[in-house]
Amino acid sequence: MEWAAFFGVFQAWGPSAVSSVLVIVVVHLIRKIDADAKKDEQRAKDLRDYINSSLNNFGTRISVVEHEYLKRETFYRELGGWKEDINGLSSQVSTQFFELNRNIIELWKDKRDQ
Repeated sequence: MEWAAFFGVFQAWGPSAVSSVLVIVVVHLIRKIDADAKKDEQRAKDLRDYINSSLNNFGTRISVVEHEYLKRETFYRELGGWKEDINGLSSQVSTQFFELNRNIIELWKDKRDQ
């Protein structure tokens, strides 16, 4: 059926019949839009719930990793403290070793000179 014939049928019915048909079509479209909106709201709610649960799972995983393993900055800070202590002890040992050698050399010199 062509559009011209379709509009010809509407003109034969009169303005009140055409208005009634248009109202029925508009009401049908509004109901369909409302039904789609409810489905969209449900999908949005499901998506929000899924994202929230996923974020909670990631938060739990991150807290476990942070609890079980040191953070890199903390590890380097702690290791840096040990390095300073080891370097300090190493310098003390070296100083004591050199002083011991010097004392031994002086004792041998004194003994040799006698």
